[in-house]
This record gives sequence, structure tokens and C-alpha cells, in this order.
Amino acid sequence: MKPIGKIISWANLSASSIAGILVIFMVVHVSADVTMRYVFEQPMDSTILYVSAFYMVAVAFLPLGTVEEHNGHIAVELLVENFPDKLQSILLFIATLITAFVTAAVAVRTGQEAWAKYLTGAYSIESGGKVITWPTYLSLPLGFGLMSLVSAWKAIAMITGKESGLSGFVVEDPYLTEENENV
Repeated sequence: MKPIGKIISWANLSASSIAGILVIFMVVHVSADVTMRYVFEQPMDSTILYVSAFYMVAVAFLPLGTVEEHNGHIAVELLVENFPDKLQSILLFIATLITAFVTAAVAVRTGQEAWAKYLTGAYSIESGGKVITWPTYLSLPLGFGLMSLVSAWKAIAMITGKESGLSGFVVEDPYLTEENENV
């Protein structure tokens, strides 16, 4: 199971890295637009479209698998934390299965929409120019697909009782060792 978990972790890391690179591109793009606008009085065309359609969508959805891998989604455990451990495990398994199925359904539906946009060659008109927008639709099925894959793999690990192999690329924090816990 570990090799497959490491492959899933690698895919998540790749998607999150792309999102991180896009954050840098977005900062450079917006900074260049502001500089061009206020220093040279020549604003760049379509900056708002690129930020809202390309950068922000990818930054929001590509890391979904990584967030799920590291249990980073919001969880309210007000009542469940008082339940017996066995019941907590059962509820966690059910929640993980529901997450896998729902995110798979969302990935399929958004994938269908992305395919439809690709076939029609979706674009937007900004400042008199044509900007192709169909690639922006690919971030959602990819992000939700990775999240579904992680959830399904976690559920399989729970059933088999074996280590999932996920989070193979997590860097240990040297400040969180036993020596430094009491600081």
C-alpha cells in the first residue's frame, strides 16, 4: 500500500506546487499591471480576467487533495470527541467514504463541464481581445479528483488496517521534537 500512497502524495504535491507557482505568477502579473498602470499609464489588458479565472481558480482547487491528505479540512468534533474510540473510528470511516463519493461525483460533473467548455472552445472577450478560458475549468475536476482519491485510499487503509503511505513528502519540523515540546 505504501508505494501507491507515495504516488498519490506525489500527485498531490505536484498539484499543490503548480498552485504555489501560480500564486507567484499572480503576484508578478498584478505587480506588473500596477506598475504599468501608475508609472507608465498603460495598464495591462485582461489582468482581472487572468486573476479571477486562471490564477484564483487553480490556487483554490488544485491543493484540495493535499489538504485532505493532511486532514486540513474543517472538522467539528463537539459531540464525537466524547464517544467511545470504536464509534469514533466507525464515524470517521463513514465520513471518509462519504467524502470520497461526493468529491468523486463533483469531479465527474466538473470534468463533464470542462470537456464541454473544451469542445466549444470557451473564451472571454476582454479589452477587445479574445482570451481562451476553457483550461480554467480543468482545475476543479483535478482538485476534486485528487481529494476523492485520497479519501478512498484512506478508507481502504482503514479497512485493511495497513499504513496508507500518504504524506510521504512531509518535511519534519525540527522545532517539534520531544526536546523542544516543553519550551
